[in-house]
Amino acid sequence: MATPLLRAAVRLSLCVVTVIACPLVATSAAADGRHDLVVPRDYPTIQAAVDAADAGDRIAVRPGVYREQVVIDKDLSIVGSGDRRTTIRAPRTLTPGTDRANSIVEINNGASVSLSRLAVSGPGSGTCKNGALGSGVRVLEGAHLDLGHAAVTHITDTPVTPCPRSAVAVRIGTPTAGSGSATIRHTEITGYQGAGVVVLGAASTATIEHSTVTGHPRVSTNGIEFVARSRGRVSWSTVGDNECREPDPGCGPDFFSEVQKAGILADSPGTVLRHNRIVGNQVGIHVSGGAADIGHNKIRRSSYVGIALEDGSFTVDRNRIRGGVHGVAVIASADTRAVLDGVRITRTSGAPVQTFECCGFTATATQQR
Repeated sequence: MATPLLRAAVRLSLCVVTVIACPLVATSAAADGRHDLVVPRDYPTIQAAVDAADAGDRIAVRPGVYREQVVIDKDLSIVGSGDRRTTIRAPRTLTPGTDRANSIVEINNGASVSLSRLAVSGPGSGTCKNGALGSGVRVLEGAHLDLGHAAVTHITDTPVTPCPRSAVAVRIGTPTAGSGSATIRHTEITGYQGAGVVVLGAASTATIEHSTVTGHPRVSTNGIEFVARSRGRVSWSTVGDNECREPDPGCGPDFFSEVQKAGILADSPGTVLRHNRIVGNQVGIHVSGGAADIGHNKIRRSSYVGIALEDGSFTVDRNRIRGGVHGVAVIASADTRAVLDGVRITRTSGAPVQTFECCGFTATATQQR
């Protein structure tokens, strides 16, 4: 029978054999064709690493502030050292990208790109009339972005000022041609001048989960927009502080002749908005076109309306709305019907449910317990 000492010696000899054999086993990134590039150890800038990388490579970015634009047209993973330690910051001079606008990071050419553990930050040094910052992160030409454990912040011009369709933190797709898609998780999007996330075009989609989207305190902003027939899902996220800020002459309470700023804005069927916390917006959720899935959201302190439903048929369920002038607005510039299933509305200064009608169309609301 082997003694305990002999058994220990056998185990040690097996470990030695295993260690010697390990280099023959294809476990490294290089063995499976992927390379790890490190910035600034191997390349001084992120763009230089992107240019040198092969599709499928991983770029690790050490702590620091990298003042550069980054354009990515191949499948890559870029990993920072934490969103408070690694920052891609807008340089003083920005070069227009594929959409002729200025972005800090652009993803194009059908690339699938993962960005994680880093921040993308402005402000831009231009103005609305000269060199405006279009986007923090731009996704187009069929590209896909996976953004996680990250931050996109201070996406503004200098000085901060209203600028139509400018300074969007993350912009995905185009209104008429081309597409983009994104998955955004565990990300903070704050201090934008235009909107937090904008998804554009019928072929464009986005999923936003466990993230925070917070507007700028001095200019009019929207939080998340699904527009031009795009679709997506927002869940388990917090969206707040998106209001009409003075002076903004186009803003006002009239749904037919003025505009309102919203935490989440969507104009097409298929949008899913569930289990979110929507706080301190002019309108919490504003959806048009019918057939959205709106449920189990907590909507607080809207300055005007908690949920606005416009033009189509809607069923919303188990939302909790507190504060505002109205809890739910049902708006008809085409016939609109809303079923409110288990929607609880408290502490409004006006009618909990209010209809608005125009041009001979009707708006009806049915409440179910």
